[in-house]
Amino acid sequence: MSSATRLAHFDTPLPMKKGGQLDEFTLAYETWGEVNAERSNAVLVLSGLSPSAHAASSELDPSPGWWEPMIGPGAPIDTNRFHVIALNSLGSCKGSTGPASDNPATGRPYRLDFPELCVEDIARSASMLVEELGISQLCTMVGPSMGGMSALSYLQQHKQGARHFLTISSSPNSEPF
Repeated sequence: MSSATRLAHFDTPLPMKKGGQLDEFTLAYETWGEVNAERSNAVLVLSGLSPSAHAASSELDPSPGWWEPMIGPGAPIDTNRFHVIALNSLGSCKGSTGPASDNPATGRPYRLDFPELCVEDIARSASMLVEELGISQLCTMVGPSMGGMSALSYLQQHKQGARHFLTISSSPNSEPF
């Protein structure tokens, strides 16, 4: 996990769409740029299946991120204008609670006991993070790959969740493979 990664812990149970719940969970995220006084310049980047929250380099971690050309001063997602939040999706193995995480009820990794996860659950957890950060409406939500599916679900759950939306290499649903 990057030295710039922050962890948000939630003690609020998260009911899962396909049954079960997480009684508590953690989300890993990184930020770049400053949030403005109105808190209206936040851009949420929801990752695809495998990336960490380390989407771009920063002073805290100068190593290149997985979306380095897209985020930074003067980049398409300009950190001189926007407060960027990149989330490591719930269920991932890179800081956010997932099957490899310890189950608080047993003290052992969830493994196959991790509740079945879908993009609606990822979207719900993302909205909890946005609320925790004190942002009532995102300026923009960006979702590459599976992140686009999660972003669509987020906006379905929160119709006014973002003023702008960009999906890249995504679809509204997927078939088993």
